[in-house]
Amino acid sequence: MPLDPTRARSRATCNHPGTFFALAADPAGNRLYAGSDDRLIHVFDPSHPKREPVARWARHANYVSALVHIGRPRPRVVSGSYDRQLLWWDADGGEVLRTVAAHEGWVRNLAATPDGSRLVSVGDDMLVKVWETDSGRLAHALEGHARHTPQGHVTALYAVAVSPDGRFAASGDRIGEVRVWELDPGRLAQRFEVPVLYTYDPRQRKRSIGGIRALAFSPDGNYLAVGGIGQVGNVDGLAGPVHVEVWDWRQPRQRYAGGLQGHKGIINHLHFHPDGWLLGAGGGSDGGFLAFWQTGSLAGPADGKPAAVNVQRVKLDGHVHRFCLKASGNELYAAGYRKLEVWNLEAPRDLLNLW
Repeated sequence: MPLDPTRARSRATCNHPGTFFALAADPAGNRLYAGSDDRLIHVFDPSHPKREPVARWARHANYVSALVHIGRPRPRVVSGSYDRQLLWWDADGGEVLRTVAAHEGWVRNLAATPDGSRLVSVGDDMLVKVWETDSGRLAHALEGHARHTPQGHVTALYAVAVSPDGRFAASGDRIGEVRVWELDPGRLAQRFEVPVLYTYDPRQRKRSIGGIRALAFSPDGNYLAVGGIGQVGNVDGLAGPVHVEVWDWRQPRQRYAGGLQGHKGIINHLHFHPDGWLLGAGGGSDGGFLAFWQTGSLAGPADGKPAAVNVQRVKLDGHVHRFCLKASGNELYAAGYRKLEVWNLEAPRDLLNLW
Protein backbone atom coordinates (compact mmCIF):
# COMPACT_ATOMS: atom_id res chain seq x y z
CA MET A 1 0.00 0.00 0.00
CA PRO A 2 1.50 3.42 -0.93
CA LEU A 3 2.17 6.07 1.66
CA ASP A 4 -0.94 8.07 2.62
CA PRO A 5 -0.20 10.90 5.10
CA THR A 6 -3.88 11.22 6.00
CA ARG A 7 -3.76 7.66 7.40
CA ALA A 8 -0.55 8.04 9.41
CA ARG A 9 -1.10 6.89 12.97
CA SER A 10 1.05 6.56 16.07
CA ARG A 11 1.63 2.89 16.86
CA ALA A 12 3.72 3.19 20.01
CA THR A 13 5.36 5.74 22.29
CA CYS A 14 8.32 5.33 24.61
CA ASN A 15 8.54 8.15 27.14
CA HIS A 16 11.91 9.57 28.15
CA PRO A 17 12.85 12.05 30.91
CA GLY A 18 15.14 14.03 28.61
CA THR A 19 15.51 14.78 24.91
CA PHE A 20 16.62 12.52 22.09
CA PHE A 21 18.79 14.40 19.57
CA ALA A 22 19.88 11.49 17.35
CA LEU A 23 18.32 8.34 15.93
CA ALA A 24 19.37 5.39 13.77
CA ALA A 25 17.79 2.06 12.90
CA ASP A 26 18.88 -1.16 11.29
CA PRO A 27 17.20 -1.56 7.87
CA ALA A 28 14.67 -4.09 9.12
CA GLY A 29 13.67 -1.92 12.06
CA ASN A 30 14.57 -4.62 14.59
CA ARG A 31 16.72 -2.22 16.61
CA LEU A 32 16.43 1.52 17.16
CA TYR A 33 19.34 3.54 18.57
CA ALA A 34 18.48 6.90 20.15
CA GLY A 35 21.08 9.39 21.37
CA SER A 36 20.14 11.61 24.29
CA ASP A 37 21.12 14.63 26.37
CA ASP A 38 21.86 12.17 29.18
CA ARG A 39 25.03 11.14 27.24
CA LEU A 40 23.63 7.66 26.57
CA ILE A 41 22.59 5.70 23.52
CA HIS A 42 19.28 3.99 24.28
CA VAL A 43 18.65 0.77 22.33
CA PHE A 44 15.04 -0.22 21.61
CA ASP A 45 13.44 -3.35 20.19
CA PRO A 46 10.07 -2.39 18.61
CA SER A 47 8.82 -5.96 19.07
CA HIS A 48 9.55 -5.93 22.81
CA PRO A 49 6.36 -5.86 24.90
CA LYS A 50 7.73 -3.21 27.25
CA ARG A 51 8.17 0.29 25.90
CA GLU A 52 11.61 0.82 27.37
CA PRO A 53 15.21 0.35 26.23
CA VAL A 54 16.62 -3.15 26.07
CA ALA A 55 20.12 -1.68 26.58
CA ARG A 56 21.83 1.62 27.33
CA TRP A 57 25.33 2.36 26.10
CA ALA A 58 27.57 4.80 27.99
CA ARG A 59 30.88 6.24 26.82
CA HIS A 60 30.30 9.78 25.53
CA ALA A 61 31.07 12.69 27.85
CA ASN A 62 28.26 14.92 26.56
CA TYR A 63 25.10 15.01 24.43
CA VAL A 64 24.85 12.32 21.75
CA SER A 65 23.90 14.39 18.71
CA ALA A 66 24.45 12.12 15.67
CA LEU A 67 24.02 8.41 14.88
CA VAL A 68 24.25 6.14 11.84
CA HIS A 69 23.86 2.38 11.44
CA ILE A 70 26.41 0.61 9.21
CA GLY A 71 25.95 -2.94 7.95
CA ARG A 72 29.51 -3.71 6.85
CA PRO A 73 31.61 -5.74 7.51
CA ARG A 74 29.35 -6.51 10.48
CA PRO A 75 26.58 -4.37 12.02
CA ARG A 76 27.94 -1.27 13.69
CA VAL A 77 26.66 2.04 14.98
CA VAL A 78 28.72 5.23 14.76
CA SER A 79 27.89 8.12 17.09
CA GLY A 80 28.92 11.76 17.31
CA SER A 81 28.67 14.03 20.32
CA TYR A 82 29.12 17.47 21.82
CA ASP A 83 32.31 15.94 23.26
CA ARG A 84 33.82 16.23 19.74
CA GLN A 85 34.31 12.50 19.28
CA LEU A 86 33.11 9.81 16.91
CA LEU A 87 32.65 6.35 18.43
CA TRP A 88 32.27 3.06 16.57
CA TRP A 89 30.06 0.55 18.45
CA ASP A 90 29.27 -3.11 17.95
CA ALA A 91 25.57 -2.88 17.04
CA ASP A 92 24.64 -6.07 18.88
CA GLY A 93 26.70 -6.05 22.04
CA GLY A 94 27.37 -2.34 22.55
CA GLU A 95 31.16 -2.59 22.87
CA VAL A 96 33.14 0.43 21.71
CA LEU A 97 35.36 -0.65 18.79
CA ARG A 98 37.03 2.67 17.96
CA THR A 99 37.22 6.24 19.28
CA VAL A 100 38.25 9.16 17.06
CA ALA A 101 38.82 12.81 18.03
CA ALA A 102 36.80 14.09 15.10
CA HIS A 103 36.23 17.86 15.30
CA GLU A 104 37.40 20.92 17.20
CA GLY A 105 33.82 21.61 18.21
CA TRP A 106 30.44 19.97 18.56
CA VAL A 107 29.84 17.09 16.12
CA ARG A 108 26.47 18.28 14.80
CA ASN A 109 25.56 15.66 12.22
CA LEU A 110 26.69 12.50 10.53
CA ALA A 111 25.79 10.61 7.33
CA ALA A 112 26.99 7.45 5.62
CA THR A 113 27.35 6.51 1.97
CA PRO A 114 24.82 3.87 0.84
CA ASP A 115 27.47 1.14 0.74
CA GLY A 116 28.68 2.09 4.23
CA SER A 117 32.28 2.60 3.11
CA ARG A 118 32.44 6.32 3.99
CA LEU A 119 31.14 8.53 6.78
CA VAL A 120 30.70 12.29 6.48
CA SER A 121 30.60 14.43 9.63
CA VAL A 122 30.13 18.16 10.25
CA GLY A 123 31.15 20.11 13.32
CA ASP A 124 31.43 23.55 14.81
CA ASP A 125 34.98 23.86 13.49
CA MET A 126 33.12 24.46 10.16
CA LEU A 127 34.75 21.47 8.51
CA VAL A 128 33.16 18.67 6.53
CA LYS A 129 35.15 15.52 7.24
CA VAL A 130 35.08 12.31 5.21
CA TRP A 131 36.08 9.12 7.02
CA GLU A 132 36.83 5.58 5.89
CA THR A 133 34.36 3.51 7.86
CA ASP A 134 36.40 0.33 8.16
CA SER A 135 39.64 1.94 9.31
CA GLY A 136 38.47 5.20 10.86
CA ARG A 137 41.04 7.02 8.72
CA LEU A 138 40.34 10.63 7.73
CA ALA A 139 40.12 10.80 3.93
CA HIS A 140 39.29 14.51 3.48
CA ALA A 141 38.78 17.63 5.59
CA LEU A 142 36.77 19.97 3.36
CA GLU A 143 36.98 23.72 4.03
CA GLY A 144 34.91 26.56 2.63
CA HIS A 145 32.03 27.36 4.96
CA ALA A 146 32.48 30.79 6.57
CA ARG A 147 33.85 30.64 10.09
CA HIS A 148 31.88 33.71 11.21
CA THR A 149 28.51 35.23 10.37
CA PRO A 150 28.47 38.47 8.32
CA GLN A 151 28.11 40.32 11.63
CA GLY A 152 31.28 38.71 13.02
CA HIS A 153 29.66 36.22 15.41
CA VAL A 154 30.43 32.53 15.74
CA THR A 155 28.51 30.30 13.37
CA ALA A 156 27.69 26.59 13.06
CA LEU A 157 27.54 23.79 10.51
CA TYR A 158 24.33 21.89 11.20
CA ALA A 159 23.38 19.56 8.37
CA VAL A 160 24.89 16.95 6.06
CA ALA A 161 23.41 14.51 3.53
CA VAL A 162 24.90 12.01 1.09
CA SER A 163 23.58 11.41 -2.43
CA PRO A 164 22.01 8.01 -3.26
CA ASP A 165 24.94 7.08 -5.51
CA GLY A 166 27.45 7.93 -2.77
CA ARG A 167 29.36 10.39 -4.96
CA PHE A 168 28.32 13.66 -3.33
CA ALA A 169 27.70 15.12 0.11
CA ALA A 170 25.84 18.33 0.88
CA SER A 171 26.46 20.50 3.93
CA GLY A 172 24.53 23.49 5.26
CA ASP A 173 25.47 26.20 7.74
CA ARG A 174 23.94 28.83 10.01
CA ILE A 175 23.98 31.70 7.51
CA GLY A 176 22.14 29.71 4.83
CA GLU A 177 24.90 28.50 2.53
CA VAL A 178 24.71 25.03 0.97
CA ARG A 179 27.83 23.40 -0.38
CA VAL A 180 27.84 20.17 -2.40
CA TRP A 181 31.08 18.23 -2.37
CA GLU A 182 32.36 15.51 -4.67
CA LEU A 183 33.66 12.96 -2.21
CA ASP A 184 36.35 11.67 -4.54
CA PRO A 185 38.66 13.50 -4.97
CA GLY A 186 37.24 15.75 -2.22
CA ARG A 187 36.37 19.03 -3.91
CA LEU A 188 33.56 21.55 -4.19
CA ALA A 189 31.01 20.66 -6.87
CA GLN A 190 28.39 23.38 -6.27
CA ARG A 191 27.24 26.04 -3.83
CA PHE A 192 24.12 28.17 -3.39
CA GLU A 193 22.45 30.24 -0.69
CA VAL A 194 19.07 30.14 1.04
CA PRO A 195 19.27 33.43 2.99
CA VAL A 196 15.64 33.33 4.18
CA LEU A 197 16.71 30.67 6.69
CA TYR A 198 18.96 33.12 8.58
CA THR A 199 17.62 35.92 10.82
CA TYR A 200 19.81 38.48 12.58
CA ASP A 201 18.47 40.91 15.18
CA PRO A 202 20.73 43.99 15.06
CA ARG A 203 18.87 45.92 17.80
CA GLN A 204 17.42 44.03 20.77
CA ARG A 205 19.63 40.95 21.04
CA LYS A 206 22.36 41.45 18.42
CA ARG A 207 22.36 37.76 17.64
CA SER A 208 20.98 35.37 15.05
CA ILE A 209 18.71 32.37 14.76
CA GLY A 210 17.97 29.80 12.08
CA GLY A 211 20.35 28.22 9.64
CA ILE A 212 20.09 25.20 7.40
CA ARG A 213 19.00 22.47 9.79
CA ALA A 214 18.12 19.69 7.34
CA LEU A 215 19.24 18.45 3.92
CA ALA A 216 18.10 15.50 1.79
CA PHE A 217 18.85 14.28 -1.72
CA SER A 218 16.00 12.96 -3.86
CA PRO A 219 16.14 9.25 -4.79
CA ASP A 220 17.47 10.06 -8.28
CA GLY A 221 20.05 12.49 -6.84
CA ASN A 222 18.84 15.39 -8.99
CA TYR A 223 17.23 17.47 -6.27
CA LEU A 224 18.31 18.66 -2.86
CA ALA A 225 15.79 19.58 -0.17
CA VAL A 226 16.78 22.29 2.32
CA GLY A 227 14.92 23.00 5.55
CA GLY A 228 14.89 25.29 8.55
CA ILE A 229 12.91 28.28 9.81
CA GLY A 230 11.96 31.40 7.86
CA GLN A 231 12.39 34.96 9.02
CA VAL A 232 11.81 35.31 12.75
CA GLY A 233 10.49 38.42 14.49
CA ASN A 234 11.80 37.43 17.93
CA VAL A 235 15.14 35.62 17.94
CA ASP A 236 14.48 34.37 21.48
CA GLY A 237 12.00 31.79 20.19
CA LEU A 238 11.01 29.56 17.28
CA ALA A 239 8.11 31.75 16.17
CA GLY A 240 8.98 31.94 12.48
CA PRO A 241 7.38 30.01 9.63
CA VAL A 242 8.38 26.44 8.82
CA HIS A 243 10.34 26.70 5.57
CA VAL A 244 11.53 24.14 3.03
CA GLU A 245 13.03 24.56 -0.45
CA VAL A 246 13.85 22.02 -3.15
CA TRP A 247 16.69 22.80 -5.55
CA ASP A 248 17.92 21.39 -8.82
CA TRP A 249 21.36 21.62 -7.27
CA ARG A 250 23.51 21.15 -10.35
CA GLN A 251 22.16 24.32 -12.02
CA PRO A 252 21.64 25.56 -9.25
CA ARG A 253 17.94 26.52 -9.49
CA GLN A 254 15.16 26.62 -6.93
CA ARG A 255 12.21 24.41 -7.89
CA TYR A 256 10.00 24.79 -4.82
CA ALA A 257 9.76 27.03 -1.74
CA GLY A 258 7.07 26.71 0.90
CA GLY A 259 6.24 25.43 4.33
CA LEU A 260 3.25 24.56 6.46
CA GLN A 261 0.57 27.20 6.29
CA GLY A 262 -0.12 28.58 9.74
CA HIS A 263 2.55 26.53 11.52
CA LYS A 264 5.49 28.25 13.20
CA GLY A 265 8.58 26.18 13.87
CA ILE A 266 11.83 24.79 12.53
CA ILE A 267 12.52 21.74 10.37
CA ASN A 268 15.19 19.53 11.90
CA HIS A 269 15.13 16.58 9.50
CA LEU A 270 14.13 15.86 5.90
CA HIS A 271 13.92 12.62 3.93
CA PHE A 272 12.58 11.70 0.49
CA HIS A 273 10.18 8.76 0.61
CA PRO A 274 10.27 6.43 -2.43
CA ASP A 275 6.53 6.95 -2.98
CA GLY A 276 7.10 10.54 -4.14
CA TRP A 277 6.85 12.45 -0.87
CA LEU A 278 9.33 14.63 0.98
CA LEU A 279 9.00 14.01 4.71
CA GLY A 280 9.98 16.58 7.32
CA ALA A 281 9.82 16.90 11.09
CA GLY A 282 10.55 19.50 13.73
CA GLY A 283 8.80 21.80 16.16
CA GLY A 284 8.50 25.29 17.55
CA SER A 285 6.03 27.71 19.05
CA ASP A 286 3.11 25.86 17.43
CA GLY A 287 4.25 22.46 18.70
CA GLY A 288 5.83 19.52 16.91
CA PHE A 289 4.95 18.24 13.47
CA LEU A 290 5.41 15.64 10.79
CA ALA A 291 5.10 17.15 7.31
CA PHE A 292 4.59 15.59 3.89
CA TRP A 293 5.22 17.41 0.60
CA GLN A 294 4.20 15.53 -2.57
CA THR A 295 7.10 16.07 -4.95
CA GLY A 296 6.07 14.38 -8.20
CA SER A 297 5.55 17.75 -9.91
CA LEU A 298 9.24 18.62 -9.49
CA ALA A 299 10.04 16.51 -12.53
CA GLY A 300 7.89 18.74 -14.74
CA PRO A 301 9.19 21.56 -16.95
CA ALA A 302 11.17 24.26 -15.18
CA ASP A 303 9.36 27.31 -16.58
CA GLY A 304 10.50 29.71 -13.88
CA LYS A 305 7.40 29.12 -11.78
CA PRO A 306 7.55 27.16 -8.52
CA ALA A 307 6.25 23.62 -8.68
CA ALA A 308 2.78 22.99 -7.28
CA VAL A 309 3.17 20.71 -4.26
CA ASN A 310 0.48 19.03 -2.18
CA VAL A 311 1.24 19.51 1.54
CA GLN A 312 -0.03 17.43 4.46
CA ARG A 313 0.71 17.92 8.16
CA VAL A 314 0.37 15.89 11.34
CA LYS A 315 0.57 17.96 14.54
CA LEU A 316 2.45 16.46 17.47
CA ASP A 317 2.70 17.34 21.14
CA GLY A 318 6.50 17.29 21.19
CA HIS A 319 9.45 18.66 19.22
CA VAL A 320 11.03 16.09 16.85
CA HIS A 321 14.79 16.23 16.28
CA ARG A 322 15.36 13.14 14.12
CA PHE A 323 13.42 10.43 12.36
CA CYS A 324 14.22 7.43 10.21
CA LEU A 325 12.27 4.97 8.10
CA LYS A 326 12.02 1.22 8.06
CA ALA A 327 13.45 -0.15 4.80
CA SER A 328 9.94 -1.02 3.59
CA GLY A 329 8.94 2.65 3.97
CA ASN A 330 5.76 1.85 5.89
CA GLU A 331 7.02 2.79 9.37
CA LEU A 332 8.60 5.97 10.65
CA TYR A 333 10.49 6.31 13.92
CA ALA A 334 10.58 9.84 15.42
CA ALA A 335 12.77 10.92 18.33
CA GLY A 336 12.74 14.20 20.20
CA TYR A 337 11.56 15.93 23.32
CA ARG A 338 10.73 13.37 26.03
CA LYS A 339 9.84 10.49 23.71
CA LEU A 340 10.50 8.14 20.84
CA GLU A 341 7.43 7.40 18.73
CA VAL A 342 6.67 4.74 16.12
CA TRP A 343 4.35 5.79 13.28
CA ASN A 344 2.58 3.51 10.82
CA LEU A 345 2.33 5.37 7.50
CA GLU A 346 -0.20 3.03 5.92
CA ALA A 347 -2.47 2.31 8.88
CA PRO A 348 -6.25 2.35 8.77
CA ARG A 349 -7.83 5.08 10.88
CA ASP A 350 -8.90 2.66 13.61
CA LEU A 351 -5.41 1.23 14.19
CA LEU A 352 -4.91 0.51 17.88
CA ASN A 353 -1.95 2.19 19.57
CA LEU A 354 -0.11 -1.03 20.39
CA TRP A 355 3.54 -1.99 20.54
